[in-house]
Amino acid sequence: MLARGNRGHAVKTLQLDAIRLGFGELLGKAGADGIFGEDTEKTIEALQKWLKIEVDGIAGTQTKSSISKAKNNAGLKGTRNFNIHEFYCKGSNTILSGGMDKNLILNLETLRYELGNKPISVNSGYRTESHNKKVGGASKSQHLYGKAADIKVKGVSASKVYNQANKVFNTGGVGKYNTFTHVDTRSGRVRFTG
Repeated sequence: MLARGNRGHAVKTLQLDAIRLGFGELLGKAGADGIFGEDTEKTIEALQKWLKIEVDGIAGTQTKSSISKAKNNAGLKGTRNFNIHEFYCKGSNTILSGGMDKNLILNLETLRYELGNKPISVNSGYRTESHNKKVGGASKSQHLYGKAADIKVKGVSASKVYNQANKVFNTGGVGKYNTFTHVDTRSGRVRFTG
């Protein structure tokens, strides 16, 4: 059980999980510092309310289990700041039966946090093969597998988004375009400009 006054790696992991689910802005200036203070307690309370579990500001078994389940279901249900419908194919209004890659959405929450909690717009998420062809996507585009998103961040230049995405999506793909940034969770690091 983690509560106010605890410190260390387990607290930092809890804070990072809160960021990946969209609650980073509540952590205050300290962020994921490994110290369970007032801001972390308030963050856990907000997270518990969102998870629809008992709200006590303590990360016990139920809270940890619910956080883990929410992370595992992020590709099917989304997170606090990303509704899964934002990732539906723009041509067919569908998504893969298994949903999007959970790490794509969790990383997007981290990116949002790292960019000052500015709203991220998803221009393109999942694409069917026919829609991918229609928009001129690559034949093996990560969009086909639910592993990619083309994004814009309100009030942040595409180059700044690209630079930060380079860190957050360290082992995936990041593409720099004039008006948007491509991010994906493929295996292996790939960088490109369009």
